[in-house]
Amino acid sequence: DGGCALPLSACILDPVRASVVCDGPRSILQHVGWFLSEGTGHGLPALRVKNKFAVRNSSEYDGYRDLMISVLYTGNMGLRVIGEVQFHDRRMFALKVKMHKLYKVKRAES
Repeated sequence: DGGCALPLSACILDPVRASVVCDGPRSILQHVGWFLSEGTGHGLPALRVKNKFAVRNSSEYDGYRDLMISVLYTGNMGLRVIGEVQFHDRRMFALKVKMHKLYKVKRAES
């Protein structure tokens, strides 16, 4: 069960995803900075930041790097949904698209 509490759906952190493709590290930092800053009016508080650029072991993510922010959306009726915003470098994103079939095979084996 992976240590998840019931219901197992409580462990899903990204049922809704968006990708922001940036032109280099400076652009990624600018976009992430805007997203994390208070008062921007987007209304999506950040719950978690996962920075794969900061990982020392390049084999941990098959060499791929990006930055992800888990956000909380609260609807008019109080429904809350966790989503994920992924920030990619444009060149790495092109590689990710090519690597995706291999990723699906690898994930199916585990």
